[in-house]
Amino acid sequence: MQQTPDSILIIGSGLMGLTTAWTLTKRARFANTTITIVDHSRGTSFPPEDAASVDTSRIIRADYADPDYASFAAEAQAQWRQPGDDKVGGQGRYSESGMVVMAEDIDGREKDKKTGMEYVKASWENVASIAERQGHSNKVRTIEGRENLKKIVGTDGNPGTWGYVNQMSGWADNAAGMRWLYEQVRRTNRVKFVDAEVKELVTEGKKVVGARVQDGSVLRGDIVYLAAGAWSGALIDLRGRCEATGHVLGYIDITQEEQEIMDTKPIMINFATGHFVIPAKHRLLKVARHGFGYLNPVVCPNALPLSPEDERKPIVASIPRTARDHGGEGFPAEADADLRKALTNMCPLKGLETRPWAKQKICWYSDTRDADWLVDWHPNWENLFVVTGDSGHGFKFLPVIGDKLVDVLEGKGGNFANKWRWKEVVNDVCGRVDENGVFQGLLTWDGSRGGKPGMILAEEFKKGGKAKL
Repeated sequence: MQQTPDSILIIGSGLMGLTTAWTLTKRARFANTTITIVDHSRGTSFPPEDAASVDTSRIIRADYADPDYASFAAEAQAQWRQPGDDKVGGQGRYSESGMVVMAEDIDGREKDKKTGMEYVKASWENVASIAERQGHSNKVRTIEGRENLKKIVGTDGNPGTWGYVNQMSGWADNAAGMRWLYEQVRRTNRVKFVDAEVKELVTEGKKVVGARVQDGSVLRGDIVYLAAGAWSGALIDLRGRCEATGHVLGYIDITQEEQEIMDTKPIMINFATGHFVIPAKHRLLKVARHGFGYLNPVVCPNALPLSPEDERKPIVASIPRTARDHGGEGFPAEADADLRKALTNMCPLKGLETRPWAKQKICWYSDTRDADWLVDWHPNWENLFVVTGDSGHGFKFLPVIGDKLVDVLEGKGGNFANKWRWKEVVNDVCGRVDENGVFQGLLTWDGSRGGKPGMILAEEFKKGGKAKL
């Protein structure tokens, strides 16, 4: 970006949209730039309650197999730990509980794809190096064998065969964190918030000039900054690059005695199965699966094509199906059984696997093939900057991500700009309907995913036995 824009229209008020807006308000270059955020809050709050960044908890970890993300997350962790009510981790928004990271070799994983065990061992090497540099090498230690893992985790189930403890990891109340972030942005008095549903991007020749909302009016911007998360694929053609995938979260009410036990426990995560358990707060325990995710293919009538030379016509893409529009669905029976298995294998509280769910949720990621984000100028449309594809691991970077995103916007993103670039993909059926009418989903093969790949949400519900709220 050479010329400073008079106006920037940000589509999406989730993590990426809000952190970008906040950073823009703090950079002298954009002192005279008008900043507008549009999102469909329906008269409630920004960001909307079904945004991926809004929930009871998110893991704050540097435990990555990729050393770049590990170092970047350690940078964010330093800010999460800062004391003070005015800090992002203040007022109980961050808890450094520690984390047990584990895996086991599972038959059936494609031989040319990274396994959960490979991910865990690479992650251990990275966090051990970080801990040593910070003078805390005693806070990361390995756990050899299934029996030793069972003792550490405190279960009679099967938590894995190898792992490690990282006392430097923790978790955040991400709904509270997003409220805090929204307040920081609002108090600048620099950002206009518009409550509206974006129906399509508006173009003039090769330029994207704005967004048409549900009442037919057009919001304009010299730069259109698409930060719509898992909904991005409904607005531009991202097939083969990014795809919305749904990941199950289950919540169980626990007693005060059980709460006191969990207050002393670390996060449990198994990167072979994708299962994780986060210590409870307010007597509500969360168990989830970081997996390949459900797909929800629908017809998107107004997605912007790949280039101005292409005709704008309907495409099929996976788009979120959330409780705001489909309340009371819960999740399929497959997820119910799998999360209860996770409770048996990974939770020290006995008997939770037979307890009813207090709440169920499907959280929608914007996934990429390699779990690297997509943060780049669109290669074929002028004035369109795309920020999506965080692949379910964006929230922990809240204190630091805004600067990185705006750096890329300005053309000085360095190594991350290269990782997050718009990548060419082979002309295959990934993200498309094949000749047999079957939607072929994009798969994230970074080694951290569990569960069965390629599940279609509607088909899983049709199998019956779905859990009710």
